Amino acid sequence: MFATFAWVALCLCGGVAATAEPEAGGALKRVLILQSFGADFAPYNVVSASFRSELPHVLGEPVEFHEVSVQATNTTDPAFEDALVGYLIALNAKRPPDLVVVIGGQAARFALSRRDVFPATPVLFAGVDQRFVRSGALTANDAAVPSANDVPAMIESILQVLPQTETVALILGSSPLEHFWRAELGRELEPFESRVRLLWWDDLTGHELLARAADLPQRSAIVYILFLIDATGVPHASPAILARLNKAASAPIFGIFDTQLGQGIVGGPLMPAAELSRLSVDAAARILHGEPPASCRYPAVAPGPPTYDWRELRRWGIRERDLPPGSTVRFRRPSAWHQYRWSILGTLSIIAVLTGLVIGLLVHRTRRRVAEEEVRALTQRLLTASEDERRWLARELHDDLAQRLARLAIDAARLERGDSVASGGVSLGAMRGEIVSMSSDVHALSRRLHPSLLDNLGLEEALRAEAERFSDARSLAIELRLDELTVKPSPDAALCLYRVAQESLHNVVRHAHASRVEISLRETAGGCELEVRDNGVGFDPQKQRIGPSLGHASMRERVHLVGGRLAVHSVPRHGTSVVAWVPLRGGDA
Repeated sequence: MFATFAWVALCLCGGVAATAEPEAGGALKRVLILQSFGADFAPYNVVSASFRSELPHVLGEPVEFHEVSVQATNTTDPAFEDALVGYLIALNAKRPPDLVVVIGGQAARFALSRRDVFPATPVLFAGVDQRFVRSGALTANDAAVPSANDVPAMIESILQVLPQTETVALILGSSPLEHFWRAELGRELEPFESRVRLLWWDDLTGHELLARAADLPQRSAIVYILFLIDATGVPHASPAILARLNKAASAPIFGIFDTQLGQGIVGGPLMPAAELSRLSVDAAARILHGEPPASCRYPAVAPGPPTYDWRELRRWGIRERDLPPGSTVRFRRPSAWHQYRWSILGTLSIIAVLTGLVIGLLVHRTRRRVAEEEVRALTQRLLTASEDERRWLARELHDDLAQRLARLAIDAARLERGDSVASGGVSLGAMRGEIVSMSSDVHALSRRLHPSLLDNLGLEEALRAEAERFSDARSLAIELRLDELTVKPSPDAALCLYRVAQESLHNVVRHAHASRVEISLRETAGGCELEVRDNGVGFDPQKQRIGPSLGHASMRERVHLVGGRLAVHSVPRHGTSVVAWVPLRGGDA
């Protein structure tokens, strides 16, 4: 018996040694915490740890805590309880606590049965199931933050999530508290016995529990309620047994408290330990500030909305759409997109930019090759045109003007000898006519090489003269609409418009088969616009011509060099319109 009392004293002293010591000469509030199974036993450890850390902040002053476990009262030997009572009386003989906080059902049963230990001290039942603190069991000096554990609701949740379930195993330990729960839940779960087979695992060792869990039939589920003391009296104070059970089980495990989520249970409507702790801190602060304990009784805290572990859902093949409405899924493993979306977006952006650059380079390369081919073709045609022009000029000079000059020289020599009549009927009148004809031809040749009229009389007169020449030579009706320009174009711009009109008229004669041409010249905002319109056969601009057009290319290049723009509009059988615009930069009036 002495050894038994020594062991109890050792347990109690160890519990107190971990509490805070009062400051010398201080008047700190003293709070005694009665634990059911020690500070390390889940789920009570979460409530007590949060309570100790939050109460000084809410109260606004330091608090002296003492913590004692009533675990030794699990035995039926009254000597253990007497030893605990003696220790508590001795602990509080000089200065009683300002508040006693009772956590868990086992501590609640002790506090309710031994009120003589704290006859005048307020008692707060924190996180104690409402079955222990019904209104008749409390006095005016008692406050309560009860919980409403609802195992039937958990069974209903299991059958909703896994409707094919046929067997439900319920895990409880062998302490007096757990025996109490076995009797209570046996009555509450009787309605389910017609729907599923209930297996009560409340008299097993830790090894036997793992073996049973591994050997469950298909369509089974496990409800982990409490496993504080096993059948051999071995305590299980940490989540280790739940973790081992999770590895061994052949069926999904469901729990009661939210502290078990993430430690191996699937989930369900769980009791929120943090909410119990928060309300307990609030009630304790009110009592320590002087409020009557009976006014600090809170409604029972019920299980919260269903919460599930995403990893366990995947392990057991439970679909999220089968969960109850309003369920929360935690521990969801983020997808690669959520984990690396910025890296992926950055990489895709770089790839897109590089792809765009490559495509741009390929397009540019293709366009450059096409442009180079066009330039080569145009260069070849320009060289050919230049040689043709030189050849024509040489032929005109040699075959026409040179021959006629030679004949004039012969006729002049005959006239000089005085035998013109006898030698060929050459007269001065005939020679004069030939000279006039040659002068006209030379003048036409000069105008073809460069329009001197453009330099002397301006663009309007040069266009009018060119139109008259084409009209007379080819019986073409040309209508002129030449506005007087208030600002004369520069010599380069005037020559550009003249050549565009000249080339357009040549194209009309060669391709359009037109009977009428309109040439208009008008001043626009900041520029001068020339339009040559015919009523010829026209063409389809969408059809590609074989090889670049030399005339069109020369017109476009001339206009581009003076900073202007060229547009060619044509419709088959409805004529063609060539519009050239050049800027006016001043020039001679």
